[in-house]
Amino acid sequence: MKNLLIKPTVGDYGRRRGFSLIEVVLAIGIFLVTVLALVGLLGPTLQSVDEVEKTDEISSVVNTVNAFLQSSPAIKTATTSKFDTIFNAVADGSATIFVFRSFKDASSNEILLKVGFYGETVGDSSASLDDADFIAGSKVLAAGPIYRVVLSPSSVTPKQYLVGDPPVRNGDGVYVLADSTIANYLEGYFAMEVRIYAEDGGPSFEPDLANGISDLVGQEPIFTYNTAVVR
Repeated sequence: MKNLLIKPTVGDYGRRRGFSLIEVVLAIGIFLVTVLALVGLLGPTLQSVDEVEKTDEISSVVNTVNAFLQSSPAIKTATTSKFDTIFNAVADGSATIFVFRSFKDASSNEILLKVGFYGETVGDSSASLDDADFIAGSKVLAAGPIYRVVLSPSSVTPKQYLVGDPPVRNGDGVYVLADSTIANYLEGYFAMEVRIYAEDGGPSFEPDLANGISDLVGQEPIFTYNTAVVR
């Protein structure tokens, strides 16, 4: 019987070589180039994710403000319509709405969405915010960014109602009505420019601006759009 196991010769072992140093270096180089390319793509990807999140957040704020202005029953009173209330708040120059997520109180982890006018008498108490809505003792209640929403007369308001010919912004960067008396405003709608500013809800946050919206001059809003309320 023939032996089927053939013992390799010394020459066979001599021909079985491993990777050369050059081959190893090339393989490592290709691997590193691939890793660097992936790392390079990671930055733009994370930036895109961050931009999407910010866009979603702004969209949420816009929807909240629009729903509040158009649908909130708290803005009107028994004697004043929602249109009249908003017009009177904005007509003197501007009005401020805050939108933010807030802890229910200083000792709670429950988070609520708060939205309302600040520094204005509008409708019932649920349509307005005061300092107690932002700070409890020494704790800022905001659970994230605070969005300051500034409402002012819009450039699409009929020109005869605005100051200037053509209408111009004043020193605070807003358009102003020539007459803030609602009885003299005969349009069926009131157009407003809406500027949204994002602020850190940390311990240094102050809802009241020392010089009103003048303190916002030079600051770039994160989003600006126009809306209107109908009589």
